[in-house]
Amino acid sequence: MSRTLANFINTGPRTSVYTPSEPAIGELVIICTWLGAAAKHINKYVAMYQRIAPGARILLIESAVPILVSSYARQHKHIQAAVRTVMDTVAECDGNGLVTTEKKPVPSPKILLHAFSNGGTNTATQLLIVLRQKSKGPLPLLGIVFDSSPAKGTYWKSHSAMVLSLPPNFATQLVGTIVVHFLLCMLYTWIACGNENPASLQRRTMLDKETVTASSATVGDEDGMGNARYIYSRSDRMCQWGDVHDHAEEARRRGWNVEEVVYEGTAHCAHYSGVDGRQRYEDVVERLWSDESGVEVEAASKWGGGPSRLSKL
Repeated sequence: MSRTLANFINTGPRTSVYTPSEPAIGELVIICTWLGAAAKHINKYVAMYQRIAPGARILLIESAVPILVSSYARQHKHIQAAVRTVMDTVAECDGNGLVTTEKKPVPSPKILLHAFSNGGTNTATQLLIVLRQKSKGPLPLLGIVFDSSPAKGTYWKSHSAMVLSLPPNFATQLVGTIVVHFLLCMLYTWIACGNENPASLQRRTMLDKETVTASSATVGDEDGMGNARYIYSRSDRMCQWGDVHDHAEEARRRGWNVEEVVYEGTAHCAHYSGVDGRQRYEDVVERLWSDESGVEVEAASKWGGGPSRLSKL
């Protein structure tokens, strides 16, 4: 965990949590970074959420090549600290220790998941899978923001992403390229033996009603899956924009409320730059966080066992 990320407490491997001075019950933003994201870039998004969601805790899970090519069992072990933070947040809304009246209902969890590139989407996928195993139910989410993802995954796109995350000096890049080729050869051999491509697992899991559900629903639309925001660029050379658009279309077919935000001329995971680009990005996230649609909310006390219904004030 970089020391330049102020006020974050390390809770596990590449996992840290920021807690505001006056945290709001059940509010959490989960940021899953792209491979090798630098602290100076992560800080921009942290500052954005501290402004948009001042009462929310921020769970930061950084992504690195070693964990990306590790076994699922190892990835699940490394994600445990993040799992505990999410489950603790949901538990805040189960009514334990809270005074619940008709004028003060138990709040629904307000959790937003923000995944960058396929590195971050892989992290989010493993988080959702382990949460499903432990809770026996889907995670209630306000919504998901996909930045430059999810790609369908090819050998050379994966290679480019991994090499780009390495330090830029010549020696590291040279040795790193050889190591990445070796790791990818092992991965694709594993896939050839009949195992699911990790990119396919990610694209499927992130929309699966077994792993995610809406934390609020409009009457008459109880099967709605929540909100998905796709932010991508037609100029992205690492993630084909068509891959992201196809996933957005699949989300629509599954009942998600989808918005696609398409940039022109921006690079991979670099849309939050420039005055106009930054304002557009923040507007999308702010509208999602402040969304008050729906007239009922789901209490968290039945997570994994069927939601109880409470009217909004």
